[in-house]
Amino acid sequence: MKAQLVNKMIPAESVAFDFNPEGLTVKRTADMTNGATGGTKGSTKKASPAQLTVTKAYLEGKDVKDRAEQLLAWCEPGGGMLGKAIGAALGALSDGRMNLTSKQPTLIFMWGPFLMECVLKSATINFERFDRTGEPTRGAVDFQLSEEPSLLGLLPTNPTSGGLPGRKRHIVSHGESLPLIAAQNYGHPGLWRAIADANGIDDPFRTAPGSVLFLPSVSEISAARN
Repeated sequence: MKAQLVNKMIPAESVAFDFNPEGLTVKRTADMTNGATGGTKGSTKKASPAQLTVTKAYLEGKDVKDRAEQLLAWCEPGGGMLGKAIGAALGALSDGRMNLTSKQPTLIFMWGPFLMECVLKSATINFERFDRTGEPTRGAVDFQLSEEPSLLGLLPTNPTSGGLPGRKRHIVSHGESLPLIAAQNYGHPGLWRAIADANGIDDPFRTAPGSVLFLPSVSEISAARN
């Protein structure tokens, strides 16, 4: 499985790395109370979003420049021409209530056991090889991601079954994986296992386009986690 970043709202907009990262660092900082706010001095008040730093993830081929430009565009509000165009269209349809061009796009980072919903805080591309025309054919990428809160985390820990939606069907599209489907439907890519268990799937990244999946209800997932 190659390391990759996927735009959560626009799955067709993605960057896959040809050679996996040489290094990956995860950092989370605990904010401590100091007694003045009513808490016990030295006790944990809350944890900051996780920061993930990836070093030397390589791009190689004729489209290195295009993928590098996509990474840099994700650091901007709206996330590039396609994201801004779709964001502007959604904003017009919702009379301005849905403005996706005012903030960075939410991405999903996937690599082996690492699955994180995030925004791209920084990206540095070092172009190392070029063809005869000067087009880059290889680039080493360092980037930093900041974790985004999951929608599922806002649910109560013991929801009742009344009023919650039941299972629904999902037809797999080209390029979709279980982590991506989980992120789109539940707000967190790490919940792909619930979909896999409901459908008897062993490999989350080998789901054929056109396959029909049954998606567990939120109440099923919450019950399984408690």
